[in-house]
Amino acid sequence: MGGDSKNQMTVIGAGDMGHGIAEVGLLCGLDVSLYDIKQEFLDRGVGKIKESLTQMAAKGKIGEKDAQEMVRQRLHPSLDLAGAVGEAFWVIEAAPEILGLKKELFGKLDQLTRKEAILASNTSNMSITQLGAMTRKPDKVVGLHFFNPAVVMKLVEVIRGEKTSSETMQLGYDLCLKMGKVPVRVEKDRPGFIVNRVQAPRGVLLGAILDQGVAEPEEVDAKMKAIGMPMGPFELMDYVGIDVAYYSALYRAEALHPDYAPAKGVVEKVKAGRLGKKTGAGFYDWSKGRPQIDPAKATDKVDPLDFLLVTFNEATRAVEEGVATPADIDLAIENGSGSKVGPIKQARGLDPKFLTERLEALSRNFGKEIFRPTRTIREGLYRNWGSP
Repeated sequence: MGGDSKNQMTVIGAGDMGHGIAEVGLLCGLDVSLYDIKQEFLDRGVGKIKESLTQMAAKGKIGEKDAQEMVRQRLHPSLDLAGAVGEAFWVIEAAPEILGLKKELFGKLDQLTRKEAILASNTSNMSITQLGAMTRKPDKVVGLHFFNPAVVMKLVEVIRGEKTSSETMQLGYDLCLKMGKVPVRVEKDRPGFIVNRVQAPRGVLLGAILDQGVAEPEEVDAKMKAIGMPMGPFELMDYVGIDVAYYSALYRAEALHPDYAPAKGVVEKVKAGRLGKKTGAGFYDWSKGRPQIDPAKATDKVDPLDFLLVTFNEATRAVEEGVATPADIDLAIENGSGSKVGPIKQARGLDPKFLTERLEALSRNFGKEIFRPTRTIREGLYRNWGSP
């Protein structure tokens, strides 16, 4: 490949996230090797990159010659792991979310990469510390969690493992800026990092509403759409895949708190093979396209404010644990989810007594310890985080 070593990046895995990250690397001027274990996976990934760049050229976002040059001269598909990573300064792992697989891969990368190479993982949940422990240079292992689709989404969570050096964190942060992304620092390696962690209690509340029969999925979705959400939460779960929510909940129940265990209603859907859009049915029937949510079914049995409050509560817990600053938590939510305003900005002006009583009631009514208000909320410490 030649040239400045810091301009050489390898992405491990040509799936949706991998080929997206590779394309982002190409767009910011890097030479990119794309590795996968099968030719068909590589061909599909390269095809997606070509398709995306062609669309960008058609819209005038990049030149047609630039698009061709990126693929022909700076993209290097490979089935040879040693050859793909040997000269790279940046190695970004985007393999499936299986901890054993990722640990084995980092052990190999430690043997195959240059001493100064930065080893990054795109994991959305798993421990950067554990991956770093598989190498002789954990100071050069960092999390770079891109969001899907990587070419479109601005957020990248830059995650510090227990032994990640400040220099490595800064290099990762600067790479994200070069890519035109919005990086946020995750200073403590905790499951879910910022966005997935802070939003997880919403899923617990949804599951509790479902299991206790407080309201039907369509009633909840109609209510949330009535206040401006483009898609209701149960419809979104169907769209993404109920199995995805199920496995994420299992992981969080083990890594964070038992309250995150999947709701009975979700478990039943998974056992029945009703996984949502991908199987034609989940909470809704998808056989004739996107389900029509009846606006008349919007219910007052569920208060949308409660979803904000459990999110804010978890955000304050993440601050207490030293995971990230209040400003970075809001920045992450605003750039990595559908929310235009972060939970801290939204809830910071609310009265501590009101928040405490409301969260205590949610905890009591649904039997969920994670809804109990943090010390930051009980004592109103969040009011010192800036003006709302």
